[in-house]
Amino acid sequence: MLTPQEVSARSFTKTMMGGYNMTMVDEFLDELTEDYTSLYKENASLKAKMKVLVEKVEEYRATEDSMRATLLTAQRMADSIVKEAEEKRDGILKQAEAAAREKLDGYRREAEQYNRRLQQGQEEIQRFVAESRTLCEKELRFLEEFAARPLEEDGPEAAAAAAASGRILSA
Repeated sequence: MLTPQEVSARSFTKTMMGGYNMTMVDEFLDELTEDYTSLYKENASLKAKMKVLVEKVEEYRATEDSMRATLLTAQRMADSIVKEAEEKRDGILKQAEAAAREKLDGYRREAEQYNRRLQQGQEEIQRFVAESRTLCEKELRFLEEFAARPLEEDGPEAAAAAAASGRILSA
């Protein structure tokens, strides 16, 4: 690309016949030089602006890459936190379930012990009732036999002898 100075410095050889009017050529070149200078300056200005914009774009790209990396790191960290929280939740649930099972087993064992004691108590009551019934039946038989016996006139000695022989039952 020619600079404005190069266009201005360009000269043409003079010809005598059929040549160009030098004044017109010079005026054209002056006008061309002004336009070219203006365009050249504008182009240089645009190139400088473009360079700044390219640098900004690169800076934004670097920032974008950094933000992406940060976002990915944050997402991984969030996933890790969620996974850790889920693991803790599962552990707490397992501990709670184990503790509940343990308490439930303890309550079952305690209930079984109470049931055994209740059954033993019921069996003892049945034995007591059976023994009491047997004793009452013996006493009734004795009373029936006693009422059916003739009275002996011997007195207290006869009653003592009868007791010694086992006729009077004691508790």
